[in-house]
Amino acid sequence: MLEKERARKLIIAGVAVTVLAAGGYGTYKYMNPKQAPTASHSSHQTGAPSAIVGDKVTLDAKARQLAGVQTAKVEKKALTKNIRTTGKVAVNETGKAYLTSRIMGRIDELYVNADGAYVAPGQALAAVYSTDYIAAQEEYILALETVQKLKNISPEMNQTNAKLLQAARRKLDLLGVSSGEIEHLEHTRQSNRQMIIRAQFGGTVTEKLAVAGAYVMAGEKLFGVTDLSTVWLYADVYERDIASIQLGQEVAVTTPAYPGQTFSGMISFISPIIDDATRTTKVRVELSNPDGKLKPNMFASAAIKSSLNESLVIPTSSLIDTGLRKIVFIAQDESTFVKRDVVIGQESNGFIQVLSGLNSGDVVVTKAAFLIDSQTQLGAYGSHAGHGSGKSGGGTPQQTVPANAPQSAPPAQTNVNSGHSGH
Repeated sequence: MLEKERARKLIIAGVAVTVLAAGGYGTYKYMNPKQAPTASHSSHQTGAPSAIVGDKVTLDAKARQLAGVQTAKVEKKALTKNIRTTGKVAVNETGKAYLTSRIMGRIDELYVNADGAYVAPGQALAAVYSTDYIAAQEEYILALETVQKLKNISPEMNQTNAKLLQAARRKLDLLGVSSGEIEHLEHTRQSNRQMIIRAQFGGTVTEKLAVAGAYVMAGEKLFGVTDLSTVWLYADVYERDIASIQLGQEVAVTTPAYPGQTFSGMISFISPIIDDATRTTKVRVELSNPDGKLKPNMFASAAIKSSLNESLVIPTSSLIDTGLRKIVFIAQDESTFVKRDVVIGQESNGFIQVLSGLNSGDVVVTKAAFLIDSQTQLGAYGSHAGHGSGKSGGGTPQQTVPANAPQSAPPAQTNVNSGHSGH
């Protein structure tokens, strides 16, 4: 029993000593904190090919050579924008018209029988049997005979008969009878059974409505004709190019049907509506077509040149478009590059307008701008993830080392049970 009691006391004493020792060590660690060994940042500063502070990137000569960094000066320049698009030839709507009959009757003969035929002004279209026409001729013949028979009765009667004759001639004229046919009727005093309907104007027949043997009413359409000496081209211009076009602008048009030949036109209309599916607007180009080479429904290509006002320009390769920001990198010196936001205008021939954000004479990066931007992104990531709070024990900001820099020794593991985690 005594030996068991002595052993029990020894165990209790040992435990007490261990607890006291652990408490003393913990108190010592608490009063004298030490950081776990970390990689020396001085090695980063001396051996790293790049350094990033905010939006500023510094690259040594070797890094610039490997990246192929190139620069160019910002300058003022007047650009010429070339807009190329396609379209379809259409008839000139102002040149479309219908040839109609001025009398009621039956079509006995048709002198124009097919679409596509050219009709000259005054050309005979059809012969129509009409009782109205016959009655108008006989009325005119009767007026002629009355004037001749009663010309010596009295001045008042002569004046009345002259008015009747004038009214009868006017009636024939309104029915579309030519002056030559009226003179022939006056000479022969024989009425014609058929009236010849003639074209009031010329053009190409695009619609044939008349049929031989059919009865027509006064004012009924016989033929649809179109003047194809001028045609329209409807071209699709993308939404981004609308600001570069205007009424009266010259357009060069080419077609596969006539290789090497260019037709000159002019913008006569710009649609106020954007097509929701294609994001384009219709532009109408008026083209002279004296030889009839340009035919409706023919496909064609159009080239529009637009002169832009003089402004600051940079190469398009300088711009980084993130969707939310437009960014360029300014070269402060041979090795230092700074990110800058800009507002851009229109693009043409490898250059893009800069409306604000740059000054004339600034030097921008034209090649490897994306690589420099990636360095700033890596710097932002490393300052938060690679160094915890982003500060060393002294509270100074740390530089970021790229992935290809030599790696330092990993930090030593700390006792997670000490109650205070180390860096």
